[in-house]
Amino acid sequence: MENRTNGVSIGGMVVGIIALLLSFIPCIGVVGGPLALVGLILSLIGYRSAKDSGGPTTIGIVGMALSVVAIIVAIAWGTFMARAGNDATEPLNIETCEEVLQEMERSVEEVNTLKKQGEEAGLGALSKVVSMTTRIVKIQAKAEELECNQDSTFKARMEALTDEN
Repeated sequence: MENRTNGVSIGGMVVGIIALLLSFIPCIGVVGGPLALVGLILSLIGYRSAKDSGGPTTIGIVGMALSVVAIIVAIAWGTFMARAGNDATEPLNIETCEEVLQEMERSVEEVNTLKKQGEEAGLGALSKVVSMTTRIVKIQAKAEELECNQDSTFKARMEALTDEN
């Protein structure tokens, strides 16, 4: 009997490679998840078929491993994007210019804390940086809405805070 490589295993591995590459692309990495699921199914079918016929199973195993890693990366991106999206839509409860300054001070402190973590910070910290950046932009927009920037004292304090960052 000839030990030929199973075509379904090869297809599963190729789909797993493509899914893994896609899953690392920011913002569209979640597309790699469903594609990786297809690669996982194909690799599993190919593996079972190769095992039943006595053929090589290595390609099926590699395809399954690549697909699982792609699924994990896609889930991580999905979580990251969902967290950033939730933070971006969270409303600010700011009514006065003084509250604008307090929120800006708090946000700048959080960003500085994250900066101090440096390379020790993980994906959660990256998500927090995106959230804080979005929050700072929303605070600045609220300051414009409340016309706080017309007060020179307020404007100087805001510039000092943003220069710290």
